[in-house]
Parts: sequence; C-alpha cells; structure tokens
Amino acid sequence: MDASRTIDGQTYFTDLPALVAGGFRAAHGTGAGWIRFEYKLDAFSGVGLATGAHSPAGELTLDLGLTGWHRLHVSHRPAIRVWLEGEEGYCQIPGDPSTVRDYALPAADYTGRRLHLAPVRSADASQELIVFYLRAEPCSGPAPNHRNLVATEDGHGVFCEGVDTPRDFWRYLYPYRDSDFFRILWGVYGGGPLSMRTDLAVSELAMQTDDQSFYTSDWAFNRSLKRIQAAGADPLAVVRRITREIGLELHYYFRVGAFYGPFPGLGGTRRLYAEHPEWRCRDEFGREVKRISYAFTPVQDYMLDYFEELLAYEPEGLCLAFNRGLPLLVCEEPVLEAYRRKHGRAPRLPEEVDHPEMLDVRAELLADFLSRVQRLVEAHGKVLSCIVPRDFACNRLFGLDLELLIRRGLLESVMVGAGHGDDPALNADLEPLRELKALGARVYSGGSSVDSHGGAWVDGDLQARARHMAAILDAGLDGGYFWDTELIVGFEWEAMRRFGDRAMLDRIIRGQWTASPDHETLSVHDLVVDRYSPWNAH
Repeated sequence: MDASRTIDGQTYFTDLPALVAGGFRAAHGTGAGWIRFEYKLDAFSGVGLATGAHSPAGELTLDLGLTGWHRLHVSHRPAIRVWLEGEEGYCQIPGDPSTVRDYALPAADYTGRRLHLAPVRSADASQELIVFYLRAEPCSGPAPNHRNLVATEDGHGVFCEGVDTPRDFWRYLYPYRDSDFFRILWGVYGGGPLSMRTDLAVSELAMQTDDQSFYTSDWAFNRSLKRIQAAGADPLAVVRRITREIGLELHYYFRVGAFYGPFPGLGGTRRLYAEHPEWRCRDEFGREVKRISYAFTPVQDYMLDYFEELLAYEPEGLCLAFNRGLPLLVCEEPVLEAYRRKHGRAPRLPEEVDHPEMLDVRAELLADFLSRVQRLVEAHGKVLSCIVPRDFACNRLFGLDLELLIRRGLLESVMVGAGHGDDPALNADLEPLRELKALGARVYSGGSSVDSHGGAWVDGDLQARARHMAAILDAGLDGGYFWDTELIVGFEWEAMRRFGDRAMLDRIIRGQWTASPDHETLSVHDLVVDRYSPWNAH
C-alpha cells in the first residue's frame, strides 16, 4: 500500500505507520504502546495508529515529505496533540468520537519540517487515541485575518483541566494563529486579585491548600498550580510571551465581583472581603450584602494597586468583566453621602432605592472609579475594555451606565453578552449596541452558547450562529465576541476561525459550506461492519 494518495488535488496520508521516522515498531497491545490497524472507509482504505489511555506511548514523528504551505487535517478520536518540527508548543484538537472525519490545523509551511503527534497525557487525565489518516490541503499561506473576533479564556478552567508544564498553555492559544481572532481576554485565575508570585504587595496567592476544596476541579486547580510553581513559571508571563509570538492582542480580564465564595465554594472568598466587613455592600434596609463595595475609597485603592501589578506584564489592555458580576455598590454610606451632596437630603429608603436619582448617584460613583482605572491604564500606554451583560436595563439598575462611561471616553471597547440570567431574546436587538458604538467605543456582540448566560451562539447550530454573526457585521458593529471560546467552537473550529469573513458566513447560511465529511466505516481491524456487527454484545 502506498503511504499517500491524491484525491481532488489534496494529499491523503493513509498508511501512517509507513511515515514514522526511523520505522514503526508495534507494541503487543493498545495498553502497551502504539499499534497499527487496518480500516476501510467509504472513500478509501488505510492503515492507522492507536494506543490506550494509560499506555506508555509517547510522541511519534512522521515524515510527510511536504513542501510549501498546507493546511493539514487530522482524522482522529477523541483528542490529539500535534505540532511541527521547531515549534515550542502544540495544538490539541478535539475529535468527535461518534464518527470518522478530519479536523484542520492552522496553515503552515511544511518545507523541511516533520510532524509530531501524541496522545493526550497529563498528571490528572490521559486519553486513548485512534488516528485514521491525514489530509494535506495546499494553500498560499494563512488566510487574511479580518481582525474582528475576540476570544475569552477564564484562566481557571485551564488549571482544572490539568496543566503539567508551561508548554501546556500553548494548546489554549495555538489555534488563533490562523483565524479572524485578533484579541484574547485572559482571566486571572478565575476570580479575585490573585497571582502566582510571592513578591507582590497586593495580590494573594492563587494556589491554596486543599482545606477549602470541594469539587474535584478544586483539587486539580491547586495541583496544576503546584506543578507550574515547581517549574519556576509564572502563568501570566507565559501567556504574555505566547500571545506575542502568535501576534494576538492580550487583555487580562478581572471578574469585578469575585470576592465572596458562596457555599460550598468557600475557598473562593478573598482576603480583602474576609478581613474588611466594613467595606461590604449594604441593601436598602441596611443589611449586609455578600459583596465587596467599590464605593469605598480603600477598595478602589486596593484594586488600582492590583491592576498596577497586572500592567507590569505589559498586556495591550485590561478588561473589567462586569458580567461577573454586578452590583458593585448599593446603599453603603459613601453612596448615601454622595446622594446627600447632590440632592441636599438623604434618600428615602427603602422606597427610593431604585429611583432614577439613586441610579444616577451609583452610576457616577462607579464612573469615577473607572476614571481612576483609565488614567492608570493610559499612563502605561494601554487601553481599558469591559464585558457587560446584554440586559442594559438591569445593568443600569445595578449601577453600570455604559453611555456615561463611553461619553467620558473611559472605554476603548465593550464586549456585550454572557451575563448571568441574560434573556437570549435580547440578542436579536442590535440597535442599542449601534447606539453605544456611535458614542465612540468599539462594540463586539456575542457571549455564550449557554441559554442561562444569554445563549447568543446557539449550541449545535452552525447556521444560526452564522446568521447572528452576519447580523452583527451588517449592523456595523466591530465584530463578535465569544465567552469561553473553546466550549463554543467544539469540533467546528474550521468554520468558526473564519467567522469574521462575511462571504464565508453567507456560504454557511446558504448551506454551501460543509465541514469535512463523515466517513462510513466499512471495516476496522478484523471486523467487517454490517447488520450483524457485535457492538451490542459489550
């Protein structure tokens, strides 16, 4: 069997063991290492590679003999790590375990470069791997970047999923190098003024003891951070270096409300909140609210000092995640005092708690704090962005007046969507976003695929997503934004990496674009797949 064949101008590598540099030596079973297996699909036959979840199998180096630019597609399940000779990092590609199809890598020049592939292996989780074939699609280089998509990564889930070395951060950033994404908003450890450095005056250590851990992910988070600490690495510095290499703008995003950890997540309570009950929010009856209040000057000073620490990493900007979460001030004494100064009397509470005059006072106090943040960011030559829930009326009720902030020139850009409890029906009305843009800020619409977080990107419906993205562009907004991007993209990276291309969206909407086809499996190893196949015997 030839190691490759040409179909419709593309090279299919269908005998993978024959491509292994230095020759392939099969193990005696999938639990002992790599094995070869034969298969027959509807379009062609081949020889693939497989290994078990906890086998000692490591990386394989394949000599494809390609020259020039190609976009390589890998047919595998359920996930694989791939990189080219000379690359520091790797791309981890998910695969649909229910079918046989292929998935694209970013375009690259393959001249004189061999391909490395490996199963997913980590201290916390390892996976099995089946690789069927590779498909090399010639191209002239990376597609033009429309620079109108913004990604987010919460900076917490990466550690919950398991990080062993600084190299592992690449898998969350590698795919953006050949896409319409131009910026990533990277969360700082999921919430609170946190750091992995012990030489800083303000931030507290992100890594905690297990005493307050509850979920399995809490233990995984701590152990990942311990491994990174043992490697002598600072995650925020690693992310800054990788994004520079890829050419991706970086904003560190901060969850503005993440100071108190509700039961059972008690480990999420931060020192500032725990040590200063006098700086907590108060409701219209004078009762304590389990939130830190930004109405207090010492809280603002603390946050400015923390933001100074983040700016030392030289990101392009800072991002305030108001979608996690408002309110930041309610009826604390500084709010009441500001009301008295403006109106010559105290507000009548609880009756006037949501009256327009009270909303204005809250909005102005929050805007004054953002003025301080913006001056700090600008002094470093950076910009300030934010994420806001789509429910603008609720934002206003909770003290966030976007129009006021933009009129004051405080925000370079606004990402709209992914608020807790956002009504998905609001996504169709883009006129309020157009009005924000007209005031002078860049506006990116979108958010989450989860209905309880606004459901802007309909889960599992690529055409619905394309229609929404087309509406965003047609409305004259600056582009789309994706909250927890990798969860939205899933298996559909080949389409969504180009979601800023209006012509591509039209093709998807008209049904003229399809992902690589699913292949029917006719036989695999020694099994002929027919009506009597014994899958139901196990």
